[in-house]
Amino acid sequence: MRCSTRQFLFLIFLVGLGLMYGSRTAPLNSLEGVFAQWLAVNSTRHPAAAPLALVQISEEDLSANPWPWSPVDYSLFLSTALPFQPPVLAMEPVLAWEKPDPQQLALLHNQLLRVPKVLLGSEFGFPEDPSIVQPLQEVPVLRHVEGSMSQLREFPIIALQPNEELRLAATLGFFEPSATDNGTVRRVPLVFRYRGQVTPSFVLQAAMLWFGVTPEEVVVVPGSHIALGKELRIPVDVAGTMAVDFAIPVVRFSLGDLLLSAEQYQNGHQAIAPVAMLKNSLTLLIRTDKEARTIRLANSRLGSRGELTAAAIATIQKASFITRSDLTVDGLILLEAIILGWFCRRFGKLGVVALCVGCFAFYLLVAFGVFAMWQVTLPLLLPAGLLGFIVLFRQLE
Repeated sequence: MRCSTRQFLFLIFLVGLGLMYGSRTAPLNSLEGVFAQWLAVNSTRHPAAAPLALVQISEEDLSANPWPWSPVDYSLFLSTALPFQPPVLAMEPVLAWEKPDPQQLALLHNQLLRVPKVLLGSEFGFPEDPSIVQPLQEVPVLRHVEGSMSQLREFPIIALQPNEELRLAATLGFFEPSATDNGTVRRVPLVFRYRGQVTPSFVLQAAMLWFGVTPEEVVVVPGSHIALGKELRIPVDVAGTMAVDFAIPVVRFSLGDLLLSAEQYQNGHQAIAPVAMLKNSLTLLIRTDKEARTIRLANSRLGSRGELTAAAIATIQKASFITRSDLTVDGLILLEAIILGWFCRRFGKLGVVALCVGCFAFYLLVAFGVFAMWQVTLPLLLPAGLLGFIVLFRQLE
């Protein structure tokens, strides 16, 4: 298969246009998402810790106090954390009991009333019998939505939520139903649809409380961003999901360590855990025991819903948003591929292979550097496809 140099370069141009379009649309854009997370996990970065304190319900905590917990157990957590006056206090486990002890529930309710900003989790779901219309529940609503909402995840019912007394004393944030597949999770939804209404997820609601933003100040633009007031814009896709940066460090300690350290701190002794940081941190109670770790995270390990939630909140707190380079960069890569194709006409077949492999290795080094400095991901499919086409075409000539 022999053609002129002009024809060869024109073919590279056509292939490049196809790859530029394909890499930004489903299903090939998922490969770009995998590459972005690979860069995030493997690039050399040392981001500062987020103002987030994770209080973990660990295996040790559950060995002494088996799951499920009663209202008294959560009251103990609140009474221990409250003296440090955390700006926001959130609990990932849903505080729902079928027949709670009224006195225990009243104790927990009174503790919640003492917290200036407290966030409790609820779960959306689907009815067992779709033909039965469930009563409409009250949810927080985001009314400033621009663009199409058709790709936002929609749920017809609230499957699990805190008892009514607790709901009235706190702000609610929502989780989607637990995933049933084994796919790797790289993104989290920030908004859902419930009976046609757009409502914030637990992650977004935590960010709204942290930045002091009301629902009226939130603007949702699916496929572009979610604006929290005038200061912060969170990039989201058409489904309202955000890429999570799992590299941001957060402070972790178990609930048992919190109880012991709080006593040590109040007595003026050196605490085994940095509980003093609760004064300036969003404090989040999560499960991290083995039974809760059912999600395959993008940093190549199993984690719990609470750990995924914490990583997403930290991403927003540090504005560590992973974004893709724009079409200008794609155009430059295509232009460089055309120039490379012109040079490759002057090399032998083995020389073309060596040159293209070297160019791709150099490109990966540049991609690492760009991501480390600006957290911008360069495309993968476009250069890989163009170099592969050049090598294959030259081998068949």
